[in-house]
Amino acid sequence: MRKLVLLLIILVGATVGCSEGDDTPSAEIPAPDKETEDPTNDPGSGGVMLTFRRSGGFLGTTETITIRSDGRGKIEGDASPPQRLEVPPELLNRLEEELRNLDWDRAATEPRNVSCSDCFVYTIRSGGQRVKTTGMGQSGQELSDLLALVDQIAPGSGR
Repeated sequence: MRKLVLLLIILVGATVGCSEGDDTPSAEIPAPDKETEDPTNDPGSGGVMLTFRRSGGFLGTTETITIRSDGRGKIEGDASPPQRLEVPPELLNRLEEELRNLDWDRAATEPRNVSCSDCFVYTIRSGGQRVKTTGMGQSGQELSDLLALVDQIAPGSGR
């Protein structure tokens, strides 16, 4: 009986996770923001096409994926040793197109009062643009293709 009660408590706790509601935002979830950066600080000015940082989640890990315009890249994080990355030309072309078509304003739009204990927070930088978001609401809709493409480029990382 005790095991059943413990299992029930764990399952209820796991299902509470993320929600979009009238709750006050968690102190750990930053407000979504979108910035245009000074070109001298732009990751793209040094040959970097994309810097993608994913932090949080159930385990509270941080991972940064950097992809250069020539397809070379790296994955760094606190859950595994750094890895080199070589993006195939087909995926690199898709990434270039996705970044070119990304609506950065929409990518920074989230529902009000987001409360999520196990969400990822994404910081995405490219071409002088920067967005930091949990990827919920309109933000999630706008970023869904980019998130899926990054997962395809770097399988087994993050989510």
